[in-house]
Amino acid sequence: MIVWDLPLRLYHWLLVICVVSAYITADWNDRNIHQFFGMAVLGLCVFRFIWGFTGSPSAKFYYLIKSPSIVISYVIQVSKRKAHTIAGHSPLGGWATIALISITSWFAITGSFSNDGILFYGPFAHFFPSLSDLTTKLHKNAEIFLILILLTHLSAIAFYRFWVGHNLVPAMIHGSREETEGPGGEISFSHTILGLGLLSFCLLGAFLFILLKPSFF
Repeated sequence: MIVWDLPLRLYHWLLVICVVSAYITADWNDRNIHQFFGMAVLGLCVFRFIWGFTGSPSAKFYYLIKSPSIVISYVIQVSKRKAHTIAGHSPLGGWATIALISITSWFAITGSFSNDGILFYGPFAHFFPSLSDLTTKLHKNAEIFLILILLTHLSAIAFYRFWVGHNLVPAMIHGSREETEGPGGEISFSHTILGLGLLSFCLLGAFLFILLKPSFF
C-alpha cells in the first residue's frame, strides 16, 4: 500500500538536507550560504502548508490532527506493543509533525527578517527594518527548540524500530508499506506532477526573494 506520495517524500528529504545544512552554516563567515538553505526551508514550508490541504489523504492536516483521547489511547497501545501499523502518521506522530512544521517555519520566517549586526540582512529585513534586531533574537533563541524537536523525531524512529517493531524509514523512501490501516498516500499521476510543480514553484519563489533583495540595504 502507498502510504506517502512522491511530492511529500521529496519534501521530507529536502527538508532534512536543508535544515541540517542551515544549522551547520549558521556560524560561517559567508552568510549567503546559510541564507540559501534557510530560504529553501521557507519554500519547503510553504509547499507543506499548501500540500496539507491539496495533497494525498495521509498528507492532509485533518488526518494529522487527532483528539487527545485518541492520542492517549494510542500511547497506551504502543506501551503494550499492540499498536497497529497505520498508513501515514500515528495519532502521536501527527502532532509531532505539526510541531516540526511549526518550528521549521518559525526559523525560516524569523531568519528571513534577521541580520548579523554587521553587513548581512535577510531577504525580508528591508520590509520591516525596525523589527530586524528582534527577529534576529527570536531566530537564535529558538535554536534549542529545533534541536529538541529533531532529537525527539530521531528518538521516535528508533523507538518504533526497536520497541514496536515497525521500521518507518523505508516507507519514506519508496512510499509503500504492507499491512497498514487508514487512508494512504496514493494519488494520480497528474496529481503527482502538480505536486512536484508546486514544490518547484515554492522553492524557486523563495530563491527569487534572495535575488530581489536590495543590495544597498
